[in-house]
Amino acid sequence: MSGNRNVVVVGAGMAGLGAAYTLRKHGLDVTVFEASPDIGGRVTGKQIDGFHMDVGANVFLESYGTIRQLASELGVSLKRTPVPINGGVYRSGRFHGFYGGGSPASQLKTAGTFLQFRLLSPRGLRQALRFVKMLKARANDLSFDDHRRILDLDTGVSTTEFFESNFGTEVLERFIQPNLSSYTLGYPEEVGAAYAMVAAWDFGLNGGAWPCLPDGGPGVFVNALARACAEGGGGIRVSTPVDRIVLEDGAVRGVVTEAGFIEADAVVCATTATKALEIIPRLPSGIRDVLRRVTYSKCCRVFFGVDSSPFPTDWYAVAFPRETGALMTGMSDSAVMAPETVPEGRALVDALVIGRRAEELFALSDEEASQQVLAEIRNYFPTMARPLFTHVHRWDEAVCLAPGGMMTALDRMRGQDLADVRGLFLAGEYMGVPSTNGALRSGIDTAEDCAAFFSQPAGR
Repeated sequence: MSGNRNVVVVGAGMAGLGAAYTLRKHGLDVTVFEASPDIGGRVTGKQIDGFHMDVGANVFLESYGTIRQLASELGVSLKRTPVPINGGVYRSGRFHGFYGGGSPASQLKTAGTFLQFRLLSPRGLRQALRFVKMLKARANDLSFDDHRRILDLDTGVSTTEFFESNFGTEVLERFIQPNLSSYTLGYPEEVGAAYAMVAAWDFGLNGGAWPCLPDGGPGVFVNALARACAEGGGGIRVSTPVDRIVLEDGAVRGVVTEAGFIEADAVVCATTATKALEIIPRLPSGIRDVLRRVTYSKCCRVFFGVDSSPFPTDWYAVAFPRETGALMTGMSDSAVMAPETVPEGRALVDALVIGRRAEELFALSDEEASQQVLAEIRNYFPTMARPLFTHVHRWDEAVCLAPGGMMTALDRMRGQDLADVRGLFLAGEYMGVPSTNGALRSGIDTAEDCAAFFSQPAGR
């Protein structure tokens, strides 16, 4: 394919980088514009005193097929973390342990947690077993790589409505909700049932939820992908926001930045849905109506560098059911999963505060927010060490929540309404099963659509 076709990609997150990388493979000229000074979008990190904090996404899973395939192409080694994901859920004044990795010993210990009936009653345990049985029957479809395989499950109901109709609320509130909220950073009422099923299965209920990361964390993969995108001209222009994507007569004309108008034969908008609505003012109403259905969670993450973890030995994370009234929905120690990201012998505690409680922290100073969270941690872990440092990171749009019916509506929009706007393509985690893997998959698929568009002399 001729390289004189000019494509602009808006956004240098996982979706935008995946799109740019794939478009370059097709021989197209690509320029990526990123509004922030950093690449990676939600896969971003900070360094303080030898501690590396993944302030956005901090885990890849072995089930992330797209990331694993592209990492192999880029020569990035993904390694299983040294220990499985062990953790606990708080109820009745104590943490009840769950043990990952799928070994007989870990399965036996987890079974013991359930059979004590302190987390779930016999009725709640029956609810859990029925839910796991249903997921096992659909295991081959519960994938972060292809949202189309679960569209029949995307019936328009929330996770709460799904459990109320099919299983019961005890297993939802005491087990599913704390784990789901720790991943999506939202509540079951906000999350579509189909999305929740994928997240629940791939993050533990399949018995083999192994993190699979490069040494140094997810940012190593992002940096390798960005280097590949920058090869051959065009490049990635950071700190260069796109003010508007210009549409005229049903076709893309280019983009407007502070430097002026830049002509383009096609544009891949790889931003959040919210940002896409803002910078594409002349979108047809059918597309706008679907994008308005996309919602995001809110999260305030508070990090504490400490001399030792407050958790039991080898525990990575704990979760708090909302019925406890805890400020936090979950906490983790990054040193367990990625020991190379912290100074030897030390720990990095990451506390998640979501929803309305996060908005309350947004209004506070960093010092006030961190002190409030630290006091809450010590309610549950009195031995929590005095922090060496703290870092507060606010996400106003943290993770796409994929409310019921959203994936189906977006899939239909992509095949119908969006096809009527020549040269415009949308990518992002909201266009698939929300995750870093889903975002990357969306960028690659969108780039393939763009390349196919150029192969058709009359457009689409």
